[in-house]
Amino acid sequence: MPHGRQLRLFLSDGTGSGPRFYEIVNRTIQALGIPAVRIKEANSPDWPEFQKPGVYMVFGLTEEGEDRLYIGRGENVASRVQVHPEKQPFEVTRLILFSSKDENLNASQVGWLESSMIQAVQGAKRIITTNEKCPSMPALSKAELATVSEFFDDLKLIAQTAGYDYFDKPKVVTPSGSGESPTAGDEVGAVFKFQIPSRNIAASARFSDDGFVVLEGATASTTASEGMSDGYRKLWEQLIDQGVLVSSSSDPNLFVF
Repeated sequence: MPHGRQLRLFLSDGTGSGPRFYEIVNRTIQALGIPAVRIKEANSPDWPEFQKPGVYMVFGLTEEGEDRLYIGRGENVASRVQVHPEKQPFEVTRLILFSSKDENLNASQVGWLESSMIQAVQGAKRIITTNEKCPSMPALSKAELATVSEFFDDLKLIAQTAGYDYFDKPKVVTPSGSGESPTAGDEVGAVFKFQIPSRNIAASARFSDDGFVVLEGATASTTASEGMSDGYRKLWEQLIDQGVLVSSSSDPNLFVF
């Protein structure tokens, strides 16, 4: 059963737009969210907590205004992220760094975290990553795997709270409170349906904490209508790029969600 967590947030300069230090009470994880224009501060004596092994997320926008994300790791995570504002194929706007309060994160565990983060984000298909490939998963002992898996769960919680909610697919809260992601065939909760029978287009959706969530199995046209607004056209193209909409194996005129 889910239980409450106490997450502490420290605003180092007293403003909501500056560096943000996150920690979960009684856990070893710590995180630093920082604007790209102040990235050098992360590698200064002000933040010795991040002069150690860790992982990070780099967020920004393309020239077309589309969200992009890069995930990486470093033996000195604060030093490693310094190259990214110039290196990325998008305008970097903010970053978040993760490390451990103790010295227990080794290179293999950091590699495991990086690989797990990339796999989770690419599987959730909420944002396009610029990672060219996903590193192989290092072999860990059972004890190490248990420790780093717990760290990953805490990392996802902090990332979500900090505005990087890219690790999991949207969850539809059912009346039972299970928080599962039902398919269109489920009968619990209010379902909203849209259909164009003549074109075999049909979709079902529910409200959730993530907003209005279209359920798996929906179909969409492979051709944008002439009357589609620029905003919806950009969203349609983005869903195709992210692999959320894929070509139907039975009908070349349809995408499947």
